[in-house]
Amino acid sequence: MSKNENLKPQLTRCKKIITGIPGQKAIDNHGIIHDGKTILEIGPYATLKKEHAGRITDLGQVTIVPGLINAHCHLNLSKLRDKTLAGQGFVPWLLSMIAHDYKDTDFDAVKKAVIEARDLGTCCFGDILKPQDTQIADILTELKVYHTCFCEAFGFLPIENSLAGPIPYKKTKYGVIAGSGHALHTTSPEVIQEIKAQDRKKSLPFSIHLSEHGDETGMLMGEKTGFYKLLEESKMLGRGYSPPMKTPVEYARDLKILDRTTLAVHCVTVSDTDIKILAKTKTNICLCPRSNAFIGVGRAPWEKILEAGINVSLGTDSIASNHDLNLWNELSYFLKGINLDLSMEEAMGLITHNPAKALLMDDQLGTLEKGKPWQFAVMPEEVAALFKSKKH
Repeated sequence: MSKNENLKPQLTRCKKIITGIPGQKAIDNHGIIHDGKTILEIGPYATLKKEHAGRITDLGQVTIVPGLINAHCHLNLSKLRDKTLAGQGFVPWLLSMIAHDYKDTDFDAVKKAVIEARDLGTCCFGDILKPQDTQIADILTELKVYHTCFCEAFGFLPIENSLAGPIPYKKTKYGVIAGSGHALHTTSPEVIQEIKAQDRKKSLPFSIHLSEHGDETGMLMGEKTGFYKLLEESKMLGRGYSPPMKTPVEYARDLKILDRTTLAVHCVTVSDTDIKILAKTKTNICLCPRSNAFIGVGRAPWEKILEAGINVSLGTDSIASNHDLNLWNELSYFLKGINLDLSMEEAMGLITHNPAKALLMDDQLGTLEKGKPWQFAVMPEEVAALFKSKKH
């Protein structure tokens, strides 16, 4: 087929479509006209078929949703599949990563992981990378996978030492490289504020690990935790480290880094007061349920976070702290464990519209709408079965 033929309008039909548009219910027996790149029209299949003279593809008795978005991932750790310690807590898990030279990125493993996720419906990653690993953004672009890659600062050091150079800001057709701080207990507050200011000036999102585990909260409250000792031994604390004596969320609020363009990742140990702060500041949250369980750091208060009206996404974190990068598996785990009755549309929002909004990519992704890129995923039957007892 020639390139021009590829761009000819074609009609795709399926049993059910979830457009991802907030408030819109799933629609039956609809079709989408597209040219392989852009959505041209959405409507009842019977109507579109009468007006369409081109190729027709019938996907059968399936439900399609917008392309999936993995709001938080560490693709640079893809080589560590099945090589880390599970269930023993954060520090033992981290030490097992260090034992496998986690800082040396295997880009072939990254590419394989991206292809596997893409084939399961993921069209976009919110990825964390090091300055020397910007090749990951190139790989995502090569594979036509959308992305926001957050270049992460680590250590209580000046910004040039925390990043080993300036943030390599970059924008392409498929994504951007933005800046981020690792966490408030691992990155100096001055560096975090500076990166947040740069991201804000460039109208880019900002990401930070927040309240992931007890060692983090304890360290900020003045405890000499296991992680504190590890940082101290590694000479990452710099001179004169002084704990703020606040929770991570309280500290983030006081540093003025919480707003609608910040993505707070994990939020396992947040209190009711913390949740109120995150809601008031309109901060986005990415939950990583299976990663938290894998490492053994606990379970975030999912229900309270959702009930607070916060924009919530799901992420897989890394293959070093999870069994796979399959967002369908992440969603299934979440739905089986949550004590709330989520509709199919609300559940799909966690891996489509919500992360698109958090990554400031909702003008392109997250919904199936006329004029947006033709990016979709087919819902597995085992996921659809979780909703069969409900009416939508």
